[in-house]
Amino acid sequence: MPWTDDDGVATDSCVLGPSVNGGMPERLVAHLKNNLVDLSVFDGGDFQDWNVVRPQPQWPISTPDWEKWLPRMEHFFGQQWKDQGIYHLIKLFDRPLVMDRSLLAATLCFWSSATNTMNFWFGMMTPTVLDMAALFGLSPLGVEVNAALVAPEAEGSFKATWPILTRVAGSKAKNMLNYSSFYSNFGVDDAIAPHGEVEHAAFLPYWLCKFVFCTQGNKVTLEFAHLADYFAQGGRLALGPFLLGHIYRTLHDIVTNGMKPKHGGPLWAFQFWLQAYFPELRGVANITDTEPLANAFARAPRKHNTSALCYKFFYGLAERTGTQFRICLARPFPLFLAHDLSVIPDGETENDLKEIWGSFLVSRDLHCGVSKVYLPNFVARQFGLIQTAPLPPLSTNWLSSWRANVAQ
Repeated sequence: MPWTDDDGVATDSCVLGPSVNGGMPERLVAHLKNNLVDLSVFDGGDFQDWNVVRPQPQWPISTPDWEKWLPRMEHFFGQQWKDQGIYHLIKLFDRPLVMDRSLLAATLCFWSSATNTMNFWFGMMTPTVLDMAALFGLSPLGVEVNAALVAPEAEGSFKATWPILTRVAGSKAKNMLNYSSFYSNFGVDDAIAPHGEVEHAAFLPYWLCKFVFCTQGNKVTLEFAHLADYFAQGGRLALGPFLLGHIYRTLHDIVTNGMKPKHGGPLWAFQFWLQAYFPELRGVANITDTEPLANAFARAPRKHNTSALCYKFFYGLAERTGTQFRICLARPFPLFLAHDLSVIPDGETENDLKEIWGSFLVSRDLHCGVSKVYLPNFVARQFGLIQTAPLPPLSTNWLSSWRANVAQ
């Protein structure tokens, strides 16, 4: 058995703290009732913006420039991407991703930015760091992405190249960050090798801004240049927790601003999470054991549901089975998810597993420009553990929903 109790006796029952022993105290019940109910979506929420063709203008859309640039960069750097654990996330965008407006609009009615969870009759569910691995192949191992992250200013890095270009371009430098102009300045003809490391260092912020984080300005921003340089120089970053923080931030921005989907951010990633845990609302996917779940879902035909049907589904959802809770936990890809925890690993593997599962299971603030609280103890069943009454979140950005802020 992988778990032991306080006396060291093997057990198949384990809880994930911090939690309350002996039931929920009355004072805490009253506090949670008044403060952890996020009704932002119903307080002036307007769903009209979801009826347009592109509710989120920043939603990742393939272009002829991208269709030329991606295979070219893959030819030269595909193996490096695999070593860094970002290959599948880059390849995810080699085909159009269709927004399921009905699914997203209905789901956000159940999202609470006070706890960063979906709240159902049977309890809470939420995207986790584990899900970032199963869905997108992102390991929590690597250098933490936060405000202190500074990539080395190596020759050929984007950080070193950009100031030179801005001096040459003068007042036109800002226009160079538009996606089409950016490709024109950094993309190289297919017939020749990359222009040193500069082209790769430019390709990566283009990918991060346009497809992964879907920046608000619909152009390359220097905010992600340090991430791009780390990757370009062969470094490994813990991109999973960073992406998850941005998912939480995006959902918070939407539900606390009248349900308007105009905000940038990885709303596409939340859609893939919904498709994983609620397969009743997606098309049939050919899931294999050699790629992340999202890549399989991207190939699946879309299931056309109305917003009313999706809302009714979630509102009437009374329970989920253990198998449905553990859909990502049971994945054999990436390989570190397939390790049998009942088998004693060697020293190096043991250290990696401790770091990986620590990232999965430890409650903390996630860095994404602001702090977003991560509460795996609220969704213990997604990790195959027993769900207890969790303690309220302790966060530097505690209860960040509109309603919770007003209540304080």
